[in-house]
Amino acid sequence: MVISHTRAAMDRMEVTETHARVIIHIDIDCFYAQVEELRQPELKGKPLGIQQKNIVVTCNYPAREFGVDKLMLVTDALKRCPDLVLVRGEDLTPYRQMSTRIFEVLQRFTPCVEKLGMDENYMDVTRQIEYRLGSMTMADDPEVVGCVCPEGELLPSCPCGCDRRLAAGSAMAKEIRDALYTELGITSCAGIAHNKLLAKLVGSVNKPNNQTVLVPHCAPTFLGDLQTVRKVTGVGQKTESLLAEIGIRTVRDLQDAEMERLQRKFGQETASKLKDLSLGRDNMPVRPSGKPKSIGLEDSCRSISVKQDVEEKFSVLLVRLVNQVMDDGRIPIAIKMTLRKFDPAKKTSHRETKQANILPSLFKLRPDGKLHLIEGGHDKLLRIIMRLFERLIDLRQPFNITLLGLAFSKFQERKFGSCSIANFLIKKSDLEVQSVTSLTSDGVTISPPSRDTFPRYVNASPVAMENDAFSDTSVASDVSSEPELEPSPKKTRIGLLIPKRPCHPRHESMDTSSPSKLRVADLRLNSLDSPPSSLADTNLPASPSTPDVEQQPLPNCVDPQVFKALPPDVQGELIATWTNPAAAPATSSSTKSTCSTGNTLHRYFITNK
Repeated sequence: MVISHTRAAMDRMEVTETHARVIIHIDIDCFYAQVEELRQPELKGKPLGIQQKNIVVTCNYPAREFGVDKLMLVTDALKRCPDLVLVRGEDLTPYRQMSTRIFEVLQRFTPCVEKLGMDENYMDVTRQIEYRLGSMTMADDPEVVGCVCPEGELLPSCPCGCDRRLAAGSAMAKEIRDALYTELGITSCAGIAHNKLLAKLVGSVNKPNNQTVLVPHCAPTFLGDLQTVRKVTGVGQKTESLLAEIGIRTVRDLQDAEMERLQRKFGQETASKLKDLSLGRDNMPVRPSGKPKSIGLEDSCRSISVKQDVEEKFSVLLVRLVNQVMDDGRIPIAIKMTLRKFDPAKKTSHRETKQANILPSLFKLRPDGKLHLIEGGHDKLLRIIMRLFERLIDLRQPFNITLLGLAFSKFQERKFGSCSIANFLIKKSDLEVQSVTSLTSDGVTISPPSRDTFPRYVNASPVAMENDAFSDTSVASDVSSEPELEPSPKKTRIGLLIPKRPCHPRHESMDTSSPSKLRVADLRLNSLDSPPSSLADTNLPASPSTPDVEQQPLPNCVDPQVFKALPPDVQGELIATWTNPAAAPATSSSTKSTCSTGNTLHRYFITNK
């Protein structure tokens, strides 16, 4: 009776709290199986399992009726369901593509979408719901769509107005699920609550293809019925074992535990967090997910002990990996290789990884925004991968490889065209740095530099244009000697490999199709060598920092939109430079002396060391 009175007190206390947010958790029903059913419609309605190696990683609901479950051995699954259809699911490409399409649909409803794996997403629709309710009168109370938890309950009126918000949120969740089914053929479940924790937990109450709203003041009771503490999002295996050491095994035990007891075991901060989670309190915001920081794949295999077999396997993986980044639209500038080595003597395995920067010019963007490798790019990347492999494996000794993996990372967005600031600021003589390299049949080496190839390096950091893809390290990393395959972020050795020579400008056609060929060391202007005659006789304002830009004609090579987007002081300096070439900043070996003159362009684009 004491516990029940405590529970009732908790519920009454919850009513006094505000529930300002509306969070929707979208969970795709048996995601892998649905994707395969869409790819092979003849599988729909049959018991279906997705197999990876000797495990059924997931299955559809007809298979679950026979007792087949996730992460079950294939042999056990076939015993329970002899008619089970198994589809190999090692290639994750179709699942990732569908996950991306789902994410794009969700973002049409709100930009605040947080991915939670490939098949789950949080959505904060608070603003959208407030806008909808703002156009309704108080008499037009929205009706709840779907189920309510606890079952048979109605959303009670709440002083904070959460009953109307959650009811409107349930209608929006139905719209989202309908859009996923209409456009993609995907069924899903949804949980609607005032925080992330409860939205995720309540969404699994009525599966499949359904949705549930949680009554806010019933949150403690709802959580208390979940039994094991592992059911609470955020409580992992280690925390579960630590709680068991002090006699706490169920969520109800955690709710009733004294704070002093929890603090002695976990400390004040963790103890407070655990107590809040057990009572359904979660203030964590929905963090909008961007594009993934890395795209990769792995493939376990029978023991490989021959270099040629490894190279063939990596070649196949590389083709699949390029296909994965094709729709992403970003250019990778690093590649990582993963190996799992097996020790027959110790009967153990361990992983090792190596990575290297790669040239962005190995990739090209099509007009439709899709990425593809340039001619010969596959062979160049494979050569880098095998060099990394040789750094991890001593080919003079026997080896056994049981897993191979590749991943692209350090992506950059490529934005080039008539309005690109790079086209406007980069000097013609700073192009074609890629010509310093030569690929040999035995590996990758650096050829001797020519006098016309390199601009003189200054003791400054180049412009950070869309990541560090234009830095010295990234330019040479896929063609560098062995120590350069993993350049240190603190120090680059390319300056030691390249003799310092004076810059000899060349007048040649400017190629902006490949950003990797651009050198931004000196940041001098395209028009510097030949100032426009149209500006030669123009009377300019005395102060370059306050130009009358609207009355000044611009050179033909300058995009007016780009020019107007520059700060006023930069505009003034550019006009002064075009009018009087002698006023152009000379390249100096000392960055500090250049910046100390007050030169605006160097102040904006060069970082002092």
